[in-house]
Amino acid sequence: MNNLIQWPRAQYWDKPWNPISGCRYCSPACDNCYARELFVSRFHKSFDPMPTNKHYPPQKGVVFVGNATDLFGEWMDIQQIWVYFSKLFHFNKDGSPELNDATYLFCTKRVDKMCDALRNYTLMGNAYFGFTAENQEWYNRRFDTWRAEAKPGVNGWLSAEPLLGPIDLQLRYIAPEDMPFCWVATGCESGPRRRPCKLEWVESIVDQCRAANVPVFVKQLDLNGKCERDITKFPKHLQIRQVPWAITKGESK
Repeated sequence: MNNLIQWPRAQYWDKPWNPISGCRYCSPACDNCYARELFVSRFHKSFDPMPTNKHYPPQKGVVFVGNATDLFGEWMDIQQIWVYFSKLFHFNKDGSPELNDATYLFCTKRVDKMCDALRNYTLMGNAYFGFTAENQEWYNRRFDTWRAEAKPGVNGWLSAEPLLGPIDLQLRYIAPEDMPFCWVATGCESGPRRRPCKLEWVESIVDQCRAANVPVFVKQLDLNGKCERDITKFPKHLQIRQVPWAITKGESK
């Protein structure tokens, strides 16, 4: 991996797009959900899933699709998901994809639904589909589903954040041509009720990614009793914020 090609900020996306806002509890990673806290405590709004009026997604930058929801939640059906896909992805008359200048990131805790939505949909090179795993139990559940059901050729990624326990990614057992992820992001939990994240848990993920030649992004660390986002204060071997679209393009952002 080229450790010189890095994203310059702790937040690896530029802007969100939420055609749906709100979500429902799924696993322990949801306990201190920042979006729910924002909606309920600050804005005094319900966090029940509902459509928004954001019909037109950004066409430039790195766009996180659904940072305040799960687009693949049980309240969505496949046809609804495809409607939102159609607002992001466009095709020429010959069926070839028409790419814009945006990179779209999707992330879910409901891997089976995401795999169902992608099964009969033309994949786009500027889209990355990932899932969250906070500890070994939830990694095993979601990873097994992903490996069994993910459509070949999808740009898969893993969000190991908030990292609440050590995770064996099992990448050493996978041939390079069958690698299920093109990127892994990891970091500790944030917020006033954040739970501990041991440094060795993050170190293990970084080491596993390096051994498998998978780009890895360390977002934030549990250091000296605080959530530290300043990469210059990280241990040197964890000062790594790689993103696959920069690596693919051979340029630094």
